Amino acid sequence: MKKENITYYQNPKVEILFGYFGGQPILTKQDQYKPLHAYEVDENGNESKLKNLYEKKDDKASIQDIKKIIAEYATEAFKERGIIKKPAQVEVLLSFSIKENRFGKVDIDNLSKTVLDGLTGVAFEDDVQVTSLIVNKHIHPMKVDAIFIGVTELTDKQKGFGSEIKLFGPEKFE
Repeated sequence: MKKENITYYQNPKVEILFGYFGGQPILTKQDQYKPLHAYEVDENGNESKLKNLYEKKDDKASIQDIKKIIAEYATEAFKERGIIKKPAQVEVLLSFSIKENRFGKVDIDNLSKTVLDGLTGVAFEDDVQVTSLIVNKHIHPMKVDAIFIGVTELTDKQKGFGSEIKLFGPEKFE
């Protein structure tokens, strides 16, 4: 049986690209809590289930651990380039591979927040510099957790992907 090699190329619009494949899932504040099953009894003795109550889980893996892992990968990726200093603007691309059992349970904005917090102080000084954030989550065919992160300093020459996104404009769209 002949093995086939696949070559991957980094998109030239992405300045720094890094991540991990098959590692820990990106945890969010949602992962710290589990639903609490509680009931209320009225004056007549009738029970009704209370909604939207949560208790903190006793998980060993924490969001801080994930942020630390992201920061370690970013430190390595930015070793030569160095941190993007203010007032520079930054575009961040995030691609999350999520296992199927978690896919419908975790919000994409919470995933993004965890990663941006891990990048702050390592890839860029402050996440206020992020002016373009492009994110997707998907279930990988191999059923693994993974994250790929692209970071680009936006300049007059390098406008990133976000500059091409137009929801309206003076001209008609084809």
